[in-house]
Amino acid sequence: MDEGTLVVGKNRERSTSPTWATVGALGALATLGALATMRATGFGSLEASKHVMPPRPSHNPGRGTPITHTLHIGCESARVQKYNPRFWNSEIVEARIVKHDYDVHARRGTGSFFEWEDGLVMKSLANLQPGDTKTFELTTNDLNYEYGYALKNAKGEIHYEIGIKKKAPIASAHGMCTTAFGKYHNRIITHEWKASEYLGFIDATFGDCKPNCMPENPDKPWDWSPEDKQKATEVMKRQPPKGLNARFMMFGVNSGGICTMNLRTQRGSCDDVLVHFDPRPKTNNFITDNQRCDEWQGQYEYLPWVPAEMGSTQENDGTRWKFVFQYHTDGLNIELNGKKYAKYTWNSQDGGYNTVSKIEMEYDNRKHIRQGAPLGGNQGAHGCYLVAMMPPRTSIGAAAFTPP
Repeated sequence: MDEGTLVVGKNRERSTSPTWATVGALGALATLGALATMRATGFGSLEASKHVMPPRPSHNPGRGTPITHTLHIGCESARVQKYNPRFWNSEIVEARIVKHDYDVHARRGTGSFFEWEDGLVMKSLANLQPGDTKTFELTTNDLNYEYGYALKNAKGEIHYEIGIKKKAPIASAHGMCTTAFGKYHNRIITHEWKASEYLGFIDATFGDCKPNCMPENPDKPWDWSPEDKQKATEVMKRQPPKGLNARFMMFGVNSGGICTMNLRTQRGSCDDVLVHFDPRPKTNNFITDNQRCDEWQGQYEYLPWVPAEMGSTQENDGTRWKFVFQYHTDGLNIELNGKKYAKYTWNSQDGGYNTVSKIEMEYDNRKHIRQGAPLGGNQGAHGCYLVAMMPPRTSIGAAAFTPP
């Protein structure tokens, strides 16, 4: 897998700096002219040293370059969940950036003090990012100092990652994504934008300093745990990507397993198969076909087996392979191990990439005969896995970027 194919940024946990850690000296907000607010909310009254203050903003909200914030949900550890265990029993339906800004000219805190009602609403993405069960995103320059993430579940309960230590998951995170103002723990935008691998993008996980939910070794999905492989596959099966240029990966190992895929799409009242992708090494080919209103169209287009990329047709040499599927205007583009393999052209009657509904991986072993497997009926999926892929990212050039 090429560098950055799946990854937002390497799974980083920035090392804790003794200097930065001392920012917790009581009452740092007092230096921002927010002493009254601090007293009202239980902050201490001692000032933090100017030498350990996090970088103050250079511009008021709305003046810096908009930054894309992406919040990855689905990999919350036991450490994070213990702060509010019951909250995670319901689906997450909304995410907001809650904030407390700084007035550069008045040299004091201003605006909302992390209220949910004033939070910046993030968009729930239809196309999930790798490792996520939910992905939220917002591009904004409407914050310039303290901030954090808050979630709402299907029961209407709201849960903050920031706040006082005994209630804020971020307070016990390992890394440099959190700053203590007295007994309150928050994220700081003037630090986070510098720490991101891609200028103009900030990736985060709720209550943690990990930038995303990717398992370890993101460039080698074959080495993931069985649980991580299955999780990624199940998410893709029920919520595959939609839209022009969206893409996902199928990966596996040449070891005798069965791998097949139906890409489902909705066309009018019909739940169609946009493409049936069916590697059959024993017959040295792939079969592609499509189905409209429950009737196979009989195209039976054949694609060649490529031993140099896929391994022996005897399925016994452990060759690692990956297919990347991407929706183009004229069809489904297919790459094999980073090389152009085929393009499945859309039919005028196809529902198209905006109507993809689910992916099926079950197989009928009457057509996929394996020694020792009983004949008849659909069997479970074996031999390959699915995973979402990151959309391409390009850092904003430093000359074009105005920091918060």
